[in-house]
Amino acid sequence: MPLQKRRIVIIGAGIFGTAMAYHLASPKTDVVVIESGPKPACGVTGRAFGWINTVHGVPGSESHALWRKAVSDYPALIQDLPEMSGFSRHGSLLWHATTQETEQLFATRQDAGEAVELVDRTTISRLEPHLRNVPDAAVFSSDDIAIDPIRLVGTLLDAAQTRGATVRFDETVTSIETTNGHVSAVRTSAGLIETDCVILAAGPGTDMLGKQLGIDIGMVLSPALLLRYACDSPFIRHILDGPRVEVRQSLDNTVFIAMSWHADMEETPSIIGESILSVLADEFDLPSPLSLISAEIGHRPTFEDKLPRIGFVAEVKGLYLATGHPGLILAPYLARLAAREILHGETPEFGSPSP
Repeated sequence: MPLQKRRIVIIGAGIFGTAMAYHLASPKTDVVVIESGPKPACGVTGRAFGWINTVHGVPGSESHALWRKAVSDYPALIQDLPEMSGFSRHGSLLWHATTQETEQLFATRQDAGEAVELVDRTTISRLEPHLRNVPDAAVFSSDDIAIDPIRLVGTLLDAAQTRGATVRFDETVTSIETTNGHVSAVRTSAGLIETDCVILAAGPGTDMLGKQLGIDIGMVLSPALLLRYACDSPFIRHILDGPRVEVRQSLDNTVFIAMSWHADMEETPSIIGESILSVLADEFDLPSPLSLISAEIGHRPTFEDKLPRIGFVAEVKGLYLATGHPGLILAPYLARLAAREILHGETPEFGSPSP
């Protein structure tokens, strides 16, 4: 008589949920992904800027060490899923308001062991010929990756389905059922799904579902604004992060800008998006006009210690957390290690505290 497959329900089809599905799906598992939206990456993942990097981390911190491991793991993922090369590109340029500040940034990143280079005006102009206000110096990171988050999530989910996973869209989780302290089923708007393991990977929704079970994971939401612009022509080759704008252009010429967002901001996201058009006109020789496509706020799931929450929870057996920021950087790497823990009982060194 064949052994029963391990039944796993993953709640959320963002970057953490799809990465977990990709690494867990196999002939030995019965993986079901539940997503309340009509397609993957409907939530915070779909509002991510798409920068795979370590330069925004704090050198020497536990979170930065984890970022470095995750970023170094990305080439292996691209090798496994070569279609990712069709929606990603490499390299970033960063500079501050003064050359001294930029040089200090370079020294800090170099001391942290990152593969960075301090480049001059001539090199910057060669790398970015449409940049008008060329700084005297910038930090160039050739290993950074600009990636389309929505296409990445779709690619992971397609691969998971090829391996046998099932995906159920437009289905809302109403509760997680337990029997004798162990998860036994997930109740959704479409009915009951019996399971041995539930993975909470619903971004901000993870906090709510945890609290329904009496678990407070200490999540704090950090809002950020993502602006998208339509453009007919390419004019940005790398990710650019300067004093006035953090911007990249995808291979289909869409321009992306990431900005901090605060609840007390007086202007609406759309008004801010329109005002940034003048900044872009100042900073670049635009080969064609730009028009605002969308201005969306993403509520990133964060924690005070800057670390993700990955692992089984003590309060409910069979319940696994998979959430944190920056998910786009961390999820593929952490999901690979998490699959070993869930399927084989291996205890990985995540670099994060137990949930």
